[in-house]
Amino acid sequence: MQHFIRTLILAAGITCVQQYSFAQDKTQGVIHYDITYNIHASLKPDQMQYKDLVPETITEKAELKYNGQRLKAYFNDDIQKEQDGVNSTIKISSEDGNEKYADIDRKTLWWVDKSKNPPVLVEKPLFEKEEDQEKETESTETKKVLDYNCRKLIVKSKHGLLTVWYTTELPLKAGSPASAFVAKGVVLAVDSKRMSFSATSIEFVPVAEKDVTPPADLKTVKSSDHKGI
Repeated sequence: MQHFIRTLILAAGITCVQQYSFAQDKTQGVIHYDITYNIHASLKPDQMQYKDLVPETITEKAELKYNGQRLKAYFNDDIQKEQDGVNSTIKISSEDGNEKYADIDRKTLWWVDKSKNPPVLVEKPLFEKEEDQEKETESTETKKVLDYNCRKLIVKSKHGLLTVWYTTELPLKAGSPASAFVAKGVVLAVDSKRMSFSATSIEFVPVAEKDVTPPADLKTVKSSDHKGI
């Protein structure tokens, strides 16, 4: 009887170790973000007359799913808000859409252009330098985001300064819910005049390959050809 009890205890101990090992698998997961849009700072001169009808800032959710070095990033770009009895529809404009897929090893990014009828899948190099990007400056400054050590990167463009905080402590080599991708690591926070975001939680859970695979039923066009369609 004592031998039987010891066997049960040993088996239970092995089960606990296996469960703990699975829980620590960080090669798949979902990163949750809060994105804050500075609506007033984004208004054009001819839109300033509506300043008092829309909130100064709006915070929405975003997420990044990844499996190995493949990912899907998504945020809501069609926001409905009510303030003082006034309903507002706010459309977030993004040059590469609100639904993106990336294969880090292939250094390729795809985004869904829903403005086309039917929608198309636009393909371009993941780390392609934008035309309006003038300079990147690596800083020695660091800070913690969700207990991950993050390094600071300053990106200067014609739209202003972008402060990027990225970590190399996750197995994913690059990632972001918006357009900021860094070859060195995962972007957990960004600050700029018009928009900012920060990771709020990370779930290390299984992610199906289909969830990080670009839609196969959409026509794929190269970014160089996209402007002409």
